[in-house]
Amino acid sequence: MGDRSDKVFNDPVHGRKKELEKVFNDPVHGHIELHPLMVKFIDTPQFQRLRYIKQLGGAYYVFPGASHNRFEHSIGVGYLAGQMVESLKSKQPELGIDDKDVLCVKLAGLCHDLGHGPFSHLFEKAVKGLGIRGWR
Repeated sequence: MGDRSDKVFNDPVHGRKKELEKVFNDPVHGHIELHPLMVKFIDTPQFQRLRYIKQLGGAYYVFPGASHNRFEHSIGVGYLAGQMVESLKSKQPELGIDDKDVLCVKLAGLCHDLGHGPFSHLFEKAVKGLGIRGWR
C-alpha cells in the first residue's frame, strides 16, 4: 500500500475530486474495497506492526496452520463492521445513519486491535501474572 493522493477522479454526485478506493484481496472475504482514509490508517507504522502479531498468540506453535495475523484480522473486521452498519442504514433509515457514520464504524473495526502487544492476549495474561500494580 502506498500514497494514492495522485489517483483521483471527479465525483459526479458531490461535484469534487475523490480518491479511488483500494482493493484488498482477503483470504476469507474475497475482494474488499477500502476507503482512502482506511488506506491512510493501514499505511501507518502502528497498523503495519500488526503484520507481526499472530491472531491466535501462542496457538501457532501447537497448530502451525493457525498462522493468520492481526493485520489480516483487522482488515476483515473493518469490512464486516461496514457490512453491518450498511445493513442497518438500508433496513432502518429512521436511525439516520449517513456515510460519515459508516466510515467511522469501518475505521473502528479496522483499528480495534492496534493496542495488542506481542503474542496477543497471552501477553496480557503474562503481564497480569507479574502482579504489576494498576495493570489493566
